[in-house]
Amino acid sequence: METPRPALPTDVVNHPSTAELIKTKARQLCRRSDFSKSDLDEFEQEMHIYVWRKSHLYDPDRGSIDAFVNTALKSWIGMELRHRHRQKRWNGRPTVSIERTKIECGGDEISLSAILSECDGRRHTFCHGLTPLELLLQQEWVREGLSRLTAEEREILLHVAQHGVASAAREWSERLGFPFSRRQVGNELLRIRGKFEDPRLSGQ
Repeated sequence: METPRPALPTDVVNHPSTAELIKTKARQLCRRSDFSKSDLDEFEQEMHIYVWRKSHLYDPDRGSIDAFVNTALKSWIGMELRHRHRQKRWNGRPTVSIERTKIECGGDEISLSAILSECDGRRHTFCHGLTPLELLLQQEWVREGLSRLTAEEREILLHVAQHGVASAAREWSERLGFPFSRRQVGNELLRIRGKFEDPRLSGQ
């Protein structure tokens, strides 16, 4: 019995129903109030590219090409809507990532995202931006906060900043010899965050 040939990316992209699905989804998207008919060609091109990039994931044993393409297009549309929403929300203002904004303390680098709370983010992004002087002062206040931490507190904070909460939970479970959950890591971060409470950081 001849072994079936594995599906190729071209099998997905060149399938008769793929082009029709793309046209249908693109037209539906253009009917939204926040888009226009002039976006149609661009949407079709971007959808084709996305399907091509994802086509290597198609497994004939798990479903039809139609189902795969439909799922891929839904994923692309979701990403496009989120992208448009961010553009509208930010009104063209440049974005500064607190994940990539690093603070140095004792030879270690840690991102602002591990220190600043959600309310800090809302205050600084939705209400007003930071001037260069304000950003410099904020970084200095964070350095002061880091100087209050013990070596153990700085270690878990740095691990979370670099590898995430789930990784920290696994690492500390191994170190302690008993389960240390993500919730416990989160509680530890909240306790540590208390050491950064300062009128200049909280805006009070």
